[in-house]
Amino acid sequence: MITLTCKVLSIDEITPNIYRILLIPEVTCNFRAGQYLMIIINEQKKIPFSIASTPRETNCIELHISASVSKRHLCAMTVINFLLKNSKIVVEMPQGTAWLRDDTKRPIMLIASGTGFAYARSILLTVLKQQPHRMVVIYSGGRTKNNLYYLSELENLLLQYSQLTAVPVIELPDENWTGRTGSVLSAVMQDYNNLEMYDIYMAGSIKMVKSACELFCTKRHAHIDHIFSDALTFLRDQS
Repeated sequence: MITLTCKVLSIDEITPNIYRILLIPEVTCNFRAGQYLMIIINEQKKIPFSIASTPRETNCIELHISASVSKRHLCAMTVINFLLKNSKIVVEMPQGTAWLRDDTKRPIMLIASGTGFAYARSILLTVLKQQPHRMVVIYSGGRTKNNLYYLSELENLLLQYSQLTAVPVIELPDENWTGRTGSVLSAVMQDYNNLEMYDIYMAGSIKMVKSACELFCTKRHAHIDHIFSDALTFLRDQS
């Protein structure tokens, strides 16, 4: 891990309350797909964000931040305001152990909700480039369709890679939504009777990841050693 100064290249609101941040690092920093960085607000405050770009993109770091004035996103809104006021920031990276394992051909399942797609995106784009024949399925969830800000990118990838399957799921559908509804975990449980052969990568709350591990391992034969999530790492450290 190193401390790195980055130029804030752009801050774009791609859907209501979801921002795409592009940073230009002053020096190249190597990382693995699925890792994250810490934005340093001050000595006492460092806030983690998944890296949405891939390790091949050495000149630019992409982040996705969900932020609003609501209490739920107040911390992230503080980061957006911090970025708007500063042309350069300092980050610590790389961090996290839930990176892509690319020394295997096991099929991959990616599970993400909201801006957790940033984590899944880095892994997805990397594995499609490095292992174009490896089977990948991605379950992505959100409260409403507005939270699925990446659908057009996924649709383009589906046209290019026949081994890729994408399952978007929303909790509160409107009358025009024709896709899956409910939670991403429920969708996985409905679609799979056996997850024994999968490497599973998850971005979500500690509660969601804990529930997923219990369900997948006890009811769908998944191996805990093949489930990767920084929330899971946190749970292991606490036990």
